[in-house]
Amino acid sequence: MPKRTCLHCEREVPNGAPYFRVAVALQGESDVLAPADGGEADPAELLKQLEHLDEAELEAGVHEELGGVLCPSCRGELRAFFGVGRRVQ
Repeated sequence: MPKRTCLHCEREVPNGAPYFRVAVALQGESDVLAPADGGEADPAELLKQLEHLDEAELEAGVHEELGGVLCPSCRGELRAFFGVGRRVQ
């Protein structure tokens, strides 16, 4: 059996003990065409601001997938973080 380590607390999850697989997709959003100051966005300026970023940085700012194993205790913390019983949007 492969050794399982909790993604959050880093404790080893013993063989035969319950554990939970977690997969999270983080998707970045931004209203780049509706600036906070209420002015109009200049697409050329937006592209200029992105020139110094490499492909990996740009991709991580838009979409990132994380995953691993959680122990029962950390599963409870994750559920509390997301507000179990509340509607998550």
